[in-house]
Amino acid sequence: MADALGEQLPRNLWYPGHMLKAETAMRNALSLVDMVVLLADARAPMATRNPRLEQRLIQRPRILAANKADLASPLISRRWREHFARQGENLLLLDASRLRKPEAVVNQWREFALEQRRLRGATRPLLRPVRIMIVGIPNIGKSTLVNHLKERKVAKVADKPGVTRTNQWVTLAGGEVELLDTPGVLWPQLRDKSQELLLTLLGNIPDGSTDPILTATFLLEKLLSLPLSNPLAPLQLPEIPSHPQEILQALARRRGLLGNGGEPSLPKAAAALLKEFRSGGLGRITLEMPSDTPAEQNPPLP
Repeated sequence: MADALGEQLPRNLWYPGHMLKAETAMRNALSLVDMVVLLADARAPMATRNPRLEQRLIQRPRILAANKADLASPLISRRWREHFARQGENLLLLDASRLRKPEAVVNQWREFALEQRRLRGATRPLLRPVRIMIVGIPNIGKSTLVNHLKERKVAKVADKPGVTRTNQWVTLAGGEVELLDTPGVLWPQLRDKSQELLLTLLGNIPDGSTDPILTATFLLEKLLSLPLSNPLAPLQLPEIPSHPQEILQALARRRGLLGNGGEPSLPKAAAALLKEFRSGGLGRITLEMPSDTPAEQNPPLP
């Protein structure tokens, strides 16, 4: 599997035509905004950032926010904050579905945008609302965040990528802030199969693009490689086999997920495992470590 994971991938189903159109629309809208909120997934804060899009954002002040922090390891999230701080970038950890004090978040962003404007030498007062663009890859939680900032549903939300297809302006803070919600955009060529599987696992690429058994196997390999004391304990298996597909078979038998002839169904077990991970049923797990934190410095997590 290692050779396949290292193979560079061509453009595929994850980069349909609407993403190219959305990327062009976002690029054109950049001149209208004062700052950008770049939304990533706290479970993989680097892999879920669009490098192609970030190249377009260099000239705009930005805030890096990591959503779904409630599903990520608090210890590793702190390490990520330290990692980005060393690079001069603050990381805001949040759970967009349970946002506390949304008005405080909006005001913080507004003050940051105004301060950045002053630092760039602006002396005249801004006679219009502060304009903020929120960007990220598909199914990262942008629309959920927008709805909670507005404190009512104004953007379409679904637990799958590709729901938001066009830019949408939302007024916040009594008219003092205009927030531009944008479609989720990936980039035409992913690094390798491993990155494709990671983004599929996190729900950023549709499940139909990859064999679910392969995605579940990738998850099991990641879990077993992390500094976790017993990452598969929530599955309540009598014993943990050494091979990922044997683990799927054991899970199928444990839960009665059987196919024809009463044999353990790997597709059913894979679907159950992916659902469990995505819902937090396996615990708060981060799949990506800061590159400047050696593995030996990461003690086993509870």
